[in-house]
Amino acid sequence: MQPTTPTIFEEPTIFERPDESRFEADNKLYIEFSRKPRLHPGKSREEGRAVFEEVDYIKIYVPGDKSSVVERPVTEQDAFRFHDRYNKWKSGQAEAVIGTPLSSLPTMSPSKVEEYKYFKIVTVEQLAEANDSLGQKFMSFQADKQRAKNFLEVARNNAPIEQMNAELAKRDAEIENLRNMVEALQVNTKSSKRNVAATVEATE
Repeated sequence: MQPTTPTIFEEPTIFERPDESRFEADNKLYIEFSRKPRLHPGKSREEGRAVFEEVDYIKIYVPGDKSSVVERPVTEQDAFRFHDRYNKWKSGQAEAVIGTPLSSLPTMSPSKVEEYKYFKIVTVEQLAEANDSLGQKFMSFQADKQRAKNFLEVARNNAPIEQMNAELAKRDAEIENLRNMVEALQVNTKSSKRNVAATVEATE
């Protein structure tokens, strides 16, 4: 029998790991993670209403230095640097959602927002699609659900107007930029002509 080539079970190295020595002092930092809603301009224009997306944020404190605080959306490097703490925090978080906050719905009180939140309904979209069986737990559920549907329908009808306004605003900004460029060019041209005239006079 012909000798066979031994099978190599080790996986080839494809990606180089970052230099972890740069983060050796990270265990001395105080880290807080949170999830915040951030306005999504593109989706808001498309839907004709304020649409938010939940984004993970990190706040980094240097112990003993109150002036040294950094807060920003979590980056890939943050997820790598603080992976233990980040994964532990994230394991206790619900899935991030995108939509219009339930508090945006007219007549929706803060207490009712909290009640719906208990049943994982935090956006107008979720309420509009909620199962009717939830009506057994809320006296005004059907009315709230219908208001949510009406809200979304009105927003959809307004979406083309919002997009048109955005396009008009963009056009106006471009026109203003062109006007400023022409004015600057005219000023430069006049200045150049004065310089040429002054040079001519000086040589006569």
